Parts: sequence; structure tokens; C-alpha cells
Amino acid sequence: MKRLAVLFSVALLVAICFHGTHAQAPQQQPLAFEVASIKESTDIRDGGGGRLRPIFAMNHVSARNYVTLAFQLEAYQLVGAPAWMATTYYDVQARTAASATRDQTFEMLQTLLRERFQLRFHRESRQLDGFALVRAGEFGPNLRRSSVDCEKVFATTPRCKEGAFNTNGMYKAVGVPIFSLVQVVVINQVQGPVVDETRLDGPFDIELRWSPDLAKTDDAPSIFTAVQEQLGLKLERTRVPTEMFVIDHVEKPTPD
Repeated sequence: MKRLAVLFSVALLVAICFHGTHAQAPQQQPLAFEVASIKESTDIRDGGGGRLRPIFAMNHVSARNYVTLAFQLEAYQLVGAPAWMATTYYDVQARTAASATRDQTFEMLQTLLRERFQLRFHRESRQLDGFALVRAGEFGPNLRRSSVDCEKVFATTPRCKEGAFNTNGMYKAVGVPIFSLVQVVVINQVQGPVVDETRLDGPFDIELRWSPDLAKTDDAPSIFTAVQEQLGLKLERTRVPTEMFVIDHVEKPTPD
């Protein structure tokens, strides 16, 4: 009987130790660049952008824009940033693993911001003034249902590569959802949140030309007029629930 009690106690101790070890297993470490260099930049001649992979290299980018890039934010989602973040620019050179994906590179940049800029933040939902994209009647001449879904067959369908976009007021897309129009063009032009309420499913071929200024010019209509006349859609003002990225603490990094 005593031997059984001892065996039971040993088994119970092993079980408790195993459970405790399992429960306290360390969390996976966030991804980080293998090596990273940060220097404040005052010369824009060779800067203002860069590349993500295979070497992460950004020149003359503001601290604020590094945050919006890393966390994939629209400008209006970022609040609580001190003024210096918009006016202080940095060159960042960093090395990633050869196999790192685009999303993994963003996670590495997030880690860099937390460690070198001492970035601390929280997220919260707020109601912002924005727009709802709705149908205004029949499809306009530049909005057509597509025979291809380029989100699925982009690599094997040459026609999918006919799309183009520039900030001077031109957008052409083949086989894309309406959400692509909202993300690529409309949000950037109205500089506020936009919710898609068109209830249009399926891929579309879209062409849109507009004035990059919100007001109409001699050469092109405003984004509001262009969306309605060319696509048969309409932007209506509304309040939009929006996830905000609120900075609680951030510091200028020590250069290396």
C-alpha cells in the first residue's frame, strides 16, 4: 500500500511539473531584422522611398511614415504622434532572411520601431467623418463586369497585367473587386475612411480618370464627379467606424 502511495505521488508530481512547464512555455519571439542601421537624414536628393526586399532600404522617410508602413495604416488612422515624427526623417538599412515575405518584413519593421524608437501604442475604435461608396444607378461606361478574376489567375493571365495606377489621376484595373478601387484610389483621394456599400460582388474591369486635386480642373473632373459619371457610383458623406492606432510613447532613436 505504501509503495502504491509513493508511485501515485511521483506520478502526480510528474504530471504537475509537466503541466507547469507546458503552461509557462515561452511565447514565440517577434521577427526582427538580422542587422539594422538607423541614421537621421537631412538630404532628400537620393531619398523619399526605397525597397522592402531582399534588403530593406529606405531613404529620407519620416518617422511617422515608418509607422504607417510597418502597421499598414492610412494616414488618418494614426493619432497621438508628436510633431517631430512628421518632420524628422531617417535612413534605415536592414538585412532580412532571404526567404522573408512582405508581411514578415513589415513585422520586422514593427519590432525595430518598438526597440529603437521605444514605440508603445494601443488600438481603439472611433467614429470618423468619411464616405460611403454606393450605386448611383446603372453602371457607368468605365465599369464593366470582368471575364477574369485576377486575384486568382494573375500570374497566368497576361490581360491581368494591363492594370495601371498613378497619383496624377489615372487608374485602370482588370478583374478586381470594387474594394480594390476603394483601397487604391478613393481612400487616398478623399483622405478619410470609406466604406463599400455598393453590394457589388465579383471581379470588374475599371477605368477612372480624375483631377488629383479635390476640385475640378480644366483637364479632369474631381474624384467625386469622376466616380459618378464614369462608374455609376457615388460618394455620400457618412460616419464610419474606424480602427485607430494611438501612440502612447515614442522617442527619437539613437543613431548607429
